[in-house]
Amino acid sequence: MKPYHTGTARLRAIYQLPTPPGNAAVLELHLSDAGRVLDDQWPAESLVSCRLTPELARPWRASDLKNRRHDCEASYHESLPFAPGSFDVVLLHHTLDELASVFRQKRPRQVVDQWLRQVASILRPGGLVVGCGLNRTSPGSWLRRAGAGSTTAAAEVRALSVLSCETALLQAGFCNPEVFNLLPDSTTPRAIASVEAGASKRSFRHALDATRESLHLPGYLARKALVELSLNRFLEDTLFFWGYKPC
Repeated sequence: MKPYHTGTARLRAIYQLPTPPGNAAVLELHLSDAGRVLDDQWPAESLVSCRLTPELARPWRASDLKNRRHDCEASYHESLPFAPGSFDVVLLHHTLDELASVFRQKRPRQVVDQWLRQVASILRPGGLVVGCGLNRTSPGSWLRRAGAGSTTAAAEVRALSVLSCETALLQAGFCNPEVFNLLPDSTTPRAIASVEAGASKRSFRHALDATRESLHLPGYLARKALVELSLNRFLEDTLFFWGYKPC
């Protein structure tokens, strides 16, 4: 990804990293955000952008999957209106956080587990779920919990942490899950770094060395300690993940 690329272009490139060949059928599930897949750049045969709402407004029809691009709406109070094995890729860009914010009467992890199982049911064998979310263990999350009296903080639920994300994918039936730090965030992403301890340490060492001259000594030493202890992977604000449905 080039430095001059826009955040949207970088995000599209990041989401395409694990995408299967061009004959794939891709579904994006989203709530408050606009869909990201309905453009001329996405390399897939069929693209469906489905907005989850309290009530069904633009229903899905099975024949719509024959179209190159289609958008629809589905109720998040109902099961997903897609037949088993309809898609090769399902995108969840902050979708699990948003769903956890809607279903506040349930534990966030319970919401995540239910929706990941639904996603697994509509994926074909070998299909992929890929998405991002806010990290529960980041300093940003701690600050929001400390200010939970504010309207903004009360409206936001961070559904997953670095450790629970992989576990949730495995328990939903996905295999070979991967979890990453999305740097710096999902609005202006530049890179992804694996949260595996060794890979994380190498990635953040490189990033720290690249910015060494711009840091004061105390700040540099503090960051250096976090990197060497591999703690930085738990502190980044945005997670990126994927997992495969077993063949």
